[in-house]
Amino acid sequence: MVVRKFNWFKFIAFILVVLGIILGIIKYISVQNYKKTYDYKLTQVGYSVDEINRIKEKLSNEQIDIILKKEYNSELNHFLNEKYFKFDKLDDYYNYKKTHKKEDDYSKIVTIINCHLDVDWLDQTFETDTSKGDLMLVNRLYGLGKDYEPSDIVNIPVRYAYNGKKISERILGDIISLADEARANGYTFVVSEGYRSYEEQEKLYNGLLNSIGRNETDAVAAAPGHSEYQTGLAFEFVPYNKVFEDPKSSEEYIWLKQNAHKYGFIFRLESEKESITQFKASTWKLRYVGVDAATIMHNNNLCLEEYYAYYVER
Repeated sequence: MVVRKFNWFKFIAFILVVLGIILGIIKYISVQNYKKTYDYKLTQVGYSVDEINRIKEKLSNEQIDIILKKEYNSELNHFLNEKYFKFDKLDDYYNYKKTHKKEDDYSKIVTIINCHLDVDWLDQTFETDTSKGDLMLVNRLYGLGKDYEPSDIVNIPVRYAYNGKKISERILGDIISLADEARANGYTFVVSEGYRSYEEQEKLYNGLLNSIGRNETDAVAAAPGHSEYQTGLAFEFVPYNKVFEDPKSSEEYIWLKQNAHKYGFIFRLESEKESITQFKASTWKLRYVGVDAATIMHNNNLCLEEYYAYYVER
């Protein structure tokens, strides 16, 4: 009987073929799995590795799926880097940038779109959502109806206001607390302007129109229905019996700036936010929004329009 010698060469060749097949299958599966990933899909659209990493960091899977349906846009990551970027506004950001090619301040573009500053308030207005309560937005674009009148309007005690001034009762206690704290620190403030009805605002606005014309009037006064005084949440809080050449450098202003938010109040019309509020600055105008919101706005240098767009409207 002849015993065949074991052919190691054929055995090793067989093993190598099997391993090759297995490795080929593994590679095929890996490639197919990779093609299912967002890294691959975004690469196919045209995004670089750095851009893809940023997209995956900032966007949800659902949002990335929407990006994949769009053409590559080099502006995307610029907008993703903005703190107040809102994904649902992305096409609006793109369109604004497309029609304003020289505008390279992406933060400014985000603010313009978020706050509807691209809308001409003379052509379009929106109804204020009063269900937002202390955070309702009333400005050039957002307005209240003629019949809107808070049910809790009360007179402010003469110790804290000029005679006959009124305000929403729910914030009166906070006004008094702020005024008392100011007095304890040597500063006396009084409310010089408070609640104003639609009819009262209409009379004031029309009077200014007849006196100084539309352009000047619209810079300093809101049209009827678009005045925050109608909410009962806005008021002028001025140093008693004092006039300053430079009020923002006064001790009174500095103290109020450092403390108003602790009681739920914000400075409503600040000079550096005129391009957003679209009103001339009013040094002593305060608005109640609640302590939490006021603190965020104070710490992040936001006006109500900015806060509303990012924290409320979304």
